[in-house]
Amino acid sequence: MTIYKATDPEFAKFGRIVDGYEKEKQEILTALKEHTPCPEDGTGYVPEEPALQELTAAKTLTNTLFGGLPTQFGWCNGHNTKLNCFEYHRNSEFNLGTEDFILLLARQTKVKDGTIDSGKTKAFLVPKGVLVEVYATSLHYAPCQARKDTGFRVLVALPKGTNVGKAEPSGDSFEDKLLWATNKWLIAHPESSEAKDGAFAGITGPNIDIADLID
Repeated sequence: MTIYKATDPEFAKFGRIVDGYEKEKQEILTALKEHTPCPEDGTGYVPEEPALQELTAAKTLTNTLFGGLPTQFGWCNGHNTKLNCFEYHRNSEFNLGTEDFILLLARQTKVKDGTIDSGKTKAFLVPKGVLVEVYATSLHYAPCQARKDTGFRVLVALPKGTNVGKAEPSGDSFEDKLLWATNKWLIAHPESSEAKDGAFAGITGPNIDIADLID
């Protein structure tokens, strides 16, 4: 598996680098380092982190990232090298890391009846301090570490209310089977803990692990 960089042309189908906001990015990075933990085993996720939400940078970026829509600033931190799942939202997601991190991404158009081959996955290294937008049509999940001995702390910015609480669809669309939380549709690999907890196991092929691809 090739690990591309977010600066490579291949990333353009999945997202973009957001230019500017150097002051705001530095403020967020400092808060991530000082106020959020980095689990040694697995990952932790907080949809909305007060230490980030109260920053001046958060107020500035709320008027930018989603055009003034209420925005939640959370984090996903820890150690991980596996795909495990794909999720998607009805909107983009913005990520910014205190360390280099790797995103495992696929195109939503590759999903057929809730199923996707893990071979459709592409890996992208995002350099520390670089803010990226991951498009709504890009399947994604928890970041992966870029070094064997270093974890990650990654900002997760989404419209307010995303991943908070359980949605209860009342329709009969097949996609309703994938709705795992508010504004979160989830496709799991059968080997993942999410599948064991009842998530739709629609990822076929190996559960991608990049452990042998990082230094």
